[in-house]
Amino acid sequence: MGEAGKECRPIIDERLEELGLTRRIVIADTEYRVVYDSDEMQAFGSQLPARLRAQAVPIMPAVQNGPLRPNRFRQPSGLIGYVIVPVGLQYVTVAEQGFFASLLRISLLGSAVAGGVALFTALLVSRQVTAPLRSLTQAVRRLAAGEQHEPLPLPADAELAELAQSFNLMAAELERQETLRRQLVADIAHELRTPLTVLRLQLESIEDGIEQPTPATLGSLSHEVGLLTRLVNDLRLLSLAEAGQLSLNIQPLDAAELVGHIVGSAGPRARQQQIALHLNQPNEAIPPVLADEQRLAQVLGNLIENALRYTPPGGQVWLGVSTREHAPPATPTNGTTRLWRIGSRATRRLPPTGALTPIAPNGAGWLVFEVGDTGPGIAPEDLPYIFERFYRTDRARTREKGGSGLGLAIVQRLVEAQGGQVHVSSIPGRGTTFYVQLPVASGVVVGTA
Repeated sequence: MGEAGKECRPIIDERLEELGLTRRIVIADTEYRVVYDSDEMQAFGSQLPARLRAQAVPIMPAVQNGPLRPNRFRQPSGLIGYVIVPVGLQYVTVAEQGFFASLLRISLLGSAVAGGVALFTALLVSRQVTAPLRSLTQAVRRLAAGEQHEPLPLPADAELAELAQSFNLMAAELERQETLRRQLVADIAHELRTPLTVLRLQLESIEDGIEQPTPATLGSLSHEVGLLTRLVNDLRLLSLAEAGQLSLNIQPLDAAELVGHIVGSAGPRARQQQIALHLNQPNEAIPPVLADEQRLAQVLGNLIENALRYTPPGGQVWLGVSTREHAPPATPTNGTTRLWRIGSRATRRLPPTGALTPIAPNGAGWLVFEVGDTGPGIAPEDLPYIFERFYRTDRARTREKGGSGLGLAIVQRLVEAQGGQVHVSSIPGRGTTFYVQLPVASGVVVGTA
């Protein structure tokens, strides 16, 4: 078998080459002795290793002649040997190994490229996200340190842009509040300095014998003390109203009776100043208003006092009350400062419906109090600021007439604290009208026996 097997090797090699088989093929006899190994990895006549025996396929004889029919390859009569085509990386040919190596290199290269692209994209996206956040963090720290705020640029990302915009709005509001705080401190210092200076000079004059403590001198001192007392009280009231700590007793009130008392109280002063004071009420019954009686009387009293203060002799001041589903606007829709009036006289007319404010919260409508005068009026450029603290259109004249500069600010805060609104309209040289709107007390009757 030995020499015969070796002599058969060239014939088997040629036959495998004709068939195009390039894989390793091992042939063994019935006792698993190697008679052929295409790669010559197993010596001729050596025992087939156990790992190859598991892959061995039996070789059986078959009929080679006869017509082509299903039983041409009949059941063999005996075993001739085994053929083995080893499977595993160790049996892969050199060409196949090169092909697999190429695939491996391509896979590794593709993975490296994909990883690099992913890393670059992640860094780019991270930079686009973290850069605005770092800028925002630095801006917050600068703002907390009290440095001047510069508006942040808006990033391309919509959510980050919204965040930056919100921060810019917050910073602008904080800056505005800080400006108002400083202005308030400066205004308070100014308001306190003037009467204190007058008091000090007059007292020094009395001490030095320049002036005598006559009733006129003492009256002047008392006047300055009164200004200081009023300023302190107004500041305290305003601070309570702005902090939401003002104690209010909201209940249905007889509005007609209230305005009658207010006009009656202001009548003597109006006659003394030769000013005609009118009370305008509609012919129909006035429904009760939801308000705090003391604070509403203070609001209307302040507005009447303010009107009497600036109306010249021979002028007119009026207090009117009426019901409306809507209340008058702060300014007409065309932006002018035309005087809208509410009352029963034919010379007055209502503002256009399209310019009115929303319906009252309780759905019952508004009760509108109107305080008007024929004074000098307010310039259009001053109208947006007259409800601010210590704002004066004419500081010298206001000081001369005894105003603290807080009256209208207090009016606005008290009205808003009672769930209402206050508006103003004016024509320079013809007069000013204030509108105070408060909710009507629905389904309540007051003033009846």
